[in-house]
Amino acid sequence: MQPLPQEADGLRFTLEGISAVRSDGTEVPLSLSMKEFNGGGKQRQRFLASATLQPGAYTGLNIKAGQAFLKGEVGENKVDVQEKPEFNGFSFEIRRKRAIVINLSFKVRESVGKGSGFKPKFSLSIPPRPLNSLIGYATNYSANTITIFDKRTGEIMGMIATGRGPKSIVFDRSRMLAYVVVSGEDAIEVIDLLSTDVLNRIRMNTGDNPSEAALTPDGRTLLVVNEGSNTLSFIDPLSNFESARINVGSRPRSLIIDPNGSRAFVFNYLSNSISVVNISARSVTATLTTEASPVRGQFSRNGDRLFIYHDWSPNILVFDTASFALEKRIYVGTGIGFIKVDTATDRLYVARKHQTIVDIFDPFSAIPMDFLKTAGGASYMLIDGEESNILMLLPDQSAIQSINLISKKERYLMDTGNPPYWSSIIGER
Repeated sequence: MQPLPQEADGLRFTLEGISAVRSDGTEVPLSLSMKEFNGGGKQRQRFLASATLQPGAYTGLNIKAGQAFLKGEVGENKVDVQEKPEFNGFSFEIRRKRAIVINLSFKVRESVGKGSGFKPKFSLSIPPRPLNSLIGYATNYSANTITIFDKRTGEIMGMIATGRGPKSIVFDRSRMLAYVVVSGEDAIEVIDLLSTDVLNRIRMNTGDNPSEAALTPDGRTLLVVNEGSNTLSFIDPLSNFESARINVGSRPRSLIIDPNGSRAFVFNYLSNSISVVNISARSVTATLTTEASPVRGQFSRNGDRLFIYHDWSPNILVFDTASFALEKRIYVGTGIGFIKVDTATDRLYVARKHQTIVDIFDPFSAIPMDFLKTAGGASYMLIDGEESNILMLLPDQSAIQSINLISKKERYLMDTGNPPYWSSIIGER
């Protein structure tokens, strides 16, 4: 649903239902994500409805209104509503294992015409794909989809249907490919960023339950942590072949590769440890002891320090990556949702679950120096190095919020339709 036009100011209406109309006239109901619309105030693109449809040709959407009101001099006046659903013609085709997005732009004059009552009229269109330099992906774990968006404007540009349980995404910008961890099917899907086609599927072992992947800076090795088998897989991205795997700690949930691409740090959730892996030797060279249930980590700008947060500890641990010595504990409180180091400034951003504040820590004193006001608790954060914006995934709001790091003003709040799990963008730092 595109932002309501300015002419809709003073109009409020509800929708009761939307159905996709097949070429044979059969109607298939969609599940509404929102029902009430108000022409006043700040407008933005909203996720309206969705459905899983059978392959075939469709002629448009039947949209049924609930109630409608127009603002008058002394309050709202109820508007008669057309009883039958309004057909909005638009030919589209559903193909197997493909997803499409349809934009609905509200037509004010046609909807509020005199004599016929309120009838929901929209112009329908397929959004264009974003410019290559502006591509953003977000996985929707429960919906088995990826949202494609314009990282600058926050507009939804498309959807990709994936296997069950898509988790992390890794971009290979040099080859314009995306590697998507499909945890529910023990696989990695290889997606062409330009065509959005799934080019290949790398099958892991049954029961691996892969959770996260990372690509070395030279693009020659894709590492995948397997939560179900307590292993780390080494995959050749050119052949899509798993060349080796090694044992790590218990329940490895995430990993991070150091800036020079020589070592991987695997976070073992149940072992309360981190396995340090020599990538070329394909072996564990050290094990770091952490506090309860380490989740993820972030490197400093120079890669000489590693910041680690946990599910069951109020502290962020800071390790020296050369000596593996524990440098300090930064007390931030319980319920950490995610941490992000800005490699341009070394500032540390700390989000908490279900809280609307992201604290900004000074890199030298390790005390809060500022904060960002958010629309919800962030579970994942990334920084756009080209625009100096921080993008935050807000699962409770099924949205992604972008805030400029310099002005601290919101750039956009974007609906994803389902709780987002992970995001990757072109130009991330």
